[in-house]
Amino acid sequence: MANVWDAMKKHQSEHGDKIVDRQNHHGAEPSVSAPASVRKGNLDGTKSDHHYSEVLVVYHNKGGAIAEEYRSLRTSLLSQHRDNKICCIVTSADAKEGKTVTCLNLGLTLAERPESRVIVVDFDLRRGSMAGLLGLPSSPGMAELLRGSVSLPEIVYPGCYPNLFFITAGESDFAVAGELMERPELEDVIMQLRREYDFIIFDTPPMNVASDAGILGKAVGEALLVVRMNKTKRESVARAIRLLRAANVKVAGIVLTYRKYYIPNYLYRYA
Repeated sequence: MANVWDAMKKHQSEHGDKIVDRQNHHGAEPSVSAPASVRKGNLDGTKSDHHYSEVLVVYHNKGGAIAEEYRSLRTSLLSQHRDNKICCIVTSADAKEGKTVTCLNLGLTLAERPESRVIVVDFDLRRGSMAGLLGLPSSPGMAELLRGSVSLPEIVYPGCYPNLFFITAGESDFAVAGELMERPELEDVIMQLRREYDFIIFDTPPMNVASDAGILGKAVGEALLVVRMNKTKRESVARAIRLLRAANVKVAGIVLTYRKYYIPNYLYRYA
């Protein structure tokens, strides 16, 4: 199976986009589990009412090495946005690459900046999984908002920080997800979110699976592409990048997940 490095190096040399992070984690199955003393606790080790999955390592193991790598990703993003405003989609080439885990952990690190309001939105209306990882109701959510049956304040859930919020995907399926994405209300929703939040992160379906990420990306303008190390084929990465660029979406960076410690040191020069 072809490795993703050749495609990413070629893309970086042609377009100047950054490989913004190489995460020392295994996507939905992190290689480092949180200590038992903090797994059910808050960020400071105290008791919490939040029931976040253990893959949200920035919550369960705030001082760990993996959390620090997410902070490096945050720093890379902020360096590209001098106004301290971020609105981007997080997508992947194929399924099961760790994009939802990346999306949520990135949101947690952004919320560590108390002066900024952060919202993470599950825009995977086909197979949204954010609600399960956060222990939140799946509905009402974004699908109901686009149908017009609820208002935006009705679907915003508070997070573990006072400045952190979430929107789940809601009840939808493959048959109607595409139609919901095409509704004119979408641009109004994005505009309202931009007015009320400093950092807006959208979790979307994989680029090579559905057109949803391209539709939303066109309205948002920027994307992080999540790539699973030693699994995603370079052809899939190249196709995802082409689709994003065809929709006039800037690739802000490539995030490598499931990274192994045995990566040869000479590869580091491409970061």
